[in-house]
Amino acid sequence: MTAIIRFRKRIEVNTDPQRRCYNGCHFSSEFRWTAWEVLDRVPEDRGEDRLKFWRELNEIAVDGRGESARAEFEIITEEQLNAQDQAG
Repeated sequence: MTAIIRFRKRIEVNTDPQRRCYNGCHFSSEFRWTAWEVLDRVPEDRGEDRLKFWRELNEIAVDGRGESARAEFEIITEEQLNAQDQAG
């Protein structure tokens, strides 16, 4: 059985109707999560260890680059991924 590790990132989206941006700062914006993407496929018995690795690596990135580097990670099975693909 294969464990699939997925991730998604939080991005800032310009929500200003006129799309104004001054020196890289949006007049109005909000943070949204991206769609889930497959990051890694590992044997099921190694899934939790690999998930821990990715989460620790992300914490190092957040410490160095700030909250904009924050990501979420999860483990799903091949069957769950296929069911989600068929659902939409």
